[in-house]
Amino acid sequence: MKTKPDKQLVQYCEALMVLSVFSATYFGVSNIFPICYELGKDASDTFIWFALVQGIKAYAMFFIAVLTYFLARNVRNGSVFTSANQRILLAIGGSTVISGALINAIINCSPLEMPTDTSLLLIIIGLFIVLVSLMFKIGIRMQEEQDLTV
Repeated sequence: MKTKPDKQLVQYCEALMVLSVFSATYFGVSNIFPICYELGKDASDTFIWFALVQGIKAYAMFFIAVLTYFLARNVRNGSVFTSANQRILLAIGGSTVISGALINAIINCSPLEMPTDTSLLLIIIGLFIVLVSLMFKIGIRMQEEQDLTV
């Protein structure tokens, strides 16, 4: 259902979109390039473990930034409580949980001692976003029922 978007909400979503794209770009540049430099300098057996973890983090952040762009675009166009936005939120949460689980599995399989705080935090945040998407689905259903009764 199309509604007239609130200007403050649209500005908030656009700021969130720009922030997420810049943070994903900054994270990729600041973490992937030094790893590539280390590969050229020192081709040790432990390098691949760090590269896998950083690559998964960078890919997840880029994917989430792209999905956030589509979510903000839908809100700007006036489509707030729609099933497309619910699926976008579900994809953001699912990709966050999957990337956290993959990072945790890599850390547990690696011979190095790496902290698991980031991977556990990603899993918890992803589950929270999935919960929000399920609440979105319930809200969409309630809105459809209300539209039918009016």
